[in-house]
Amino acid sequence: MYLLKALLPAQTRLRLRSYSWWARGWFYQGKEVFCPLCEGHFQKFLPFGVERRPQALCPKCHTLERHRLLWLYLQEQVQVETQQLSVLHMAPEPVLQEKLKRLPNLQYRSADLSSPLAMDKVDIQRLPYADASFDLILCSHVLAHVPDEKLALQELSRVLKPKGRLLLQARIFLDLPQTLEEADVATPQQRLKAHGQADRFRKYGLDFSERVSAQGFAVSPVDYAQTRTSQEQQHLGLGQQEIIFVATPSAHVPA
Repeated sequence: MYLLKALLPAQTRLRLRSYSWWARGWFYQGKEVFCPLCEGHFQKFLPFGVERRPQALCPKCHTLERHRLLWLYLQEQVQVETQQLSVLHMAPEPVLQEKLKRLPNLQYRSADLSSPLAMDKVDIQRLPYADASFDLILCSHVLAHVPDEKLALQELSRVLKPKGRLLLQARIFLDLPQTLEEADVATPQQRLKAHGQADRFRKYGLDFSERVSAQGFAVSPVDYAQTRTSQEQQHLGLGQQEIIFVATPSAHVPA
C-alpha cells in the first residue's frame, strides 16, 4: 500500500478506490437505506469512526452522515441545482465536489492547503480571492484543524458577499460548555493526547456559535435532520447531532 501511494498520483488512487467502493456497493444492494449523494439503495450503511458509529458510511460512495445531510440542505434550502451561485468549497469532499462541479449554474472553486483533489492550493488563513467573491462557502470539519481560527473566519467573512451564506459543520463535544483550547498543547503528540487527533487544535464545545458570531457573523444552528421523521432519518442515514451552522454577515440574518 505504501508503494502504491508513492507511485500513483492522488487522482489515480481515488479512482481505484472508487472502483472498489462501487463493487462493494453492489454487494450491499438492498432497499433498507438510501444515499442521496450516489442515489444508491442498500441493505445498510456501514459502521465508521473510532467509536464505530452504526449506519454511518455509504458502502458505495464512502460518504458519511454529515455529507448526506449537507447535500439535502443544499438541494432543498439553497436550491444549489438551479440557482446561479458562486461557490467556494473548503477541504472538498470528493463525491460532493464532483456533484457540484458538474452543475452548470455554479461558478465553483474548491480549495485546500494540502489536498491534491482541490482546485486551488490555498491557506484558509490567507485566502487569495477578492473581497465579496462568493455567494456560498462550504466549510465542513475544517476550523478545528486551523491554527488561527479567528483569522480563518475573518478571511471567510471577507470573501463572502454581503448577502452570502457560509455553511459550517464541526464536531461539537456536548460535554464541553466551552471550547477546549490550550496554549501549551503545541506538538502533534500533545494535540493527539488532548484532542484526539494530531492536527486538531481545539475541541469545540457548546459555544461554537458564539465563537463564529464574534468574528462578524449572525449564526443560525440548523438541526436539519429534524425536518425528517425518525424513520426517514434512519432510511437516509442522517445521524445524531449533525448540526449545520448557517453564518451570514451580521446585517443579514437568514430566514
